[in-house]
Amino acid sequence: MLGLRVLSAAIGIPFAVILIFVGKLLFALAVLVLALLGLWELVQNLKSRELNTVKEVAFPCVVAAILGSYWAQTNHLTLLSLMVTVWWVGIFGSMLFCILHPSNSESETEGKRLTSIAVTVFAVTYLSLFAFLVLLRNFEVSVSERTYPVGRDLVFLTLIAVWMTDSVAFFFGRKFGKEPLAPQVSPGKTLEGSVAGTVAGFVSAWLFAWSLISFGSEVASQVWLSLVRPIPFTLLALALGTVGQIGDLGKSVLKRSLGIKDFGAIIPGHGGILDRFDSLLATAPLVYLYACWVLK
Repeated sequence: MLGLRVLSAAIGIPFAVILIFVGKLLFALAVLVLALLGLWELVQNLKSRELNTVKEVAFPCVVAAILGSYWAQTNHLTLLSLMVTVWWVGIFGSMLFCILHPSNSESETEGKRLTSIAVTVFAVTYLSLFAFLVLLRNFEVSVSERTYPVGRDLVFLTLIAVWMTDSVAFFFGRKFGKEPLAPQVSPGKTLEGSVAGTVAGFVSAWLFAWSLISFGSEVASQVWLSLVRPIPFTLLALALGTVGQIGDLGKSVLKRSLGIKDFGAIIPGHGGILDRFDSLLATAPLVYLYACWVLK
């Protein structure tokens, strides 16, 4: 299993780096593919527990959230309107579907339509968070009449901090962990591993920022000096380690509830899309909001 994890990383990381550097529509389409695969995993696993998602609503909403965020990236009011619309359609679109496709009285008593609406709204809300990766990558700032793609750096910051957190928590927990972190949710995770992962995420975020300030171009250094405000960036670095683990544990709650080990098997050694990108879905919105607050 460990060998497969390393092999998948060796293949996937260079591919991800290329996509991040290229950015633009290609990156948005790659994120869209990930989101749709993740949504399909979730829908199929929910269906195995007789929880039926309104696919006719969920899939168009996720597509609209991700592609819409790419085309509306420079206008915050448009972005807010887009996300509100997507979530509104997720709620009332699934309700309308149930109105137009009434179930029998037995299913009504069992709450099937209510659960169908609930899981659809959850699926739309959860998977539309992939849009923040697109927003983050396309974040740009103007410095001395030059445009700098700081979003590229921010995506790398998020990936490095989250993956360092996951990796250190995993290996340190296996080697030194004794105290269970959340035994009812994820028995393999330990408090010692969690703390080590948080420290690793915090340190890697600061090292990444320091390297760009010290060794990056003049423009990159100037932008990152603006980004790295001591107290706010310290809080962000801590959040990348802690919130990412909350996202991971939240995914474990879902898997426990569904009685599954992994959401899928598309990534050898890692499981499915949701198994690998759970922490990013929790942290990418925070990094994007931080950048908007500091740089806009």
